Amino acid sequence: MFSLARMMIVVDLETSGLDPEVHGMLSIGAVEFENPENMFYGECGLREGALISEDALKVNGFTKEQIRNCEKSCEGLLGEFLSWARAVKERTLAGQNLGSFDVPFLRKNCALFNMPWIFGYRYVDSHSLAFGYFKRMKLGIPIRDDRSDLSLGFLIRHFGLKERGFHNALEDAKLTAEIIRKVLV
Repeated sequence: MFSLARMMIVVDLETSGLDPEVHGMLSIGAVEFENPENMFYGECGLREGALISEDALKVNGFTKEQIRNCEKSCEGLLGEFLSWARAVKERTLAGQNLGSFDVPFLRKNCALFNMPWIFGYRYVDSHSLAFGYFKRMKLGIPIRDDRSDLSLGFLIRHFGLKERGFHNALEDAKLTAEIIRKVLV
């Protein structure tokens, strides 16, 4: 019998904006779902030519000075993350709205730095899992702008997990893993 838990790396990114075509990665956080003590975290400077959104910095707490003074390059951070991920037996990615945010940033940077995409094309999205959980439990799904609003912040509050201040890639990956655990039960 297989276990979904054996098949995931829960990942989260902090970036300089929402668009992977013009913004860059600032940090990567990841946790092996089955072995949560196996974690990855790193920060990097902004890749050359990438733009910075002030709104993004308000969310993730990075400053322009931190971004400029970070010694590790985006290419270096991505290489370290891929090395860490290669040591995980199964590399299905999981995360909050992963396919619409984190994966496009990771894929864009893998392409920019000529690094292999080692994760496949199927992902586990905690928003989708939470949507199914709320339906199964007959709970009201919050709506914003005419669509479900099961944000990470909402799910953290709903499940009584530790609130966060600024977004942090590793803390958000760990919180997302905990939410996935709760909705799969």
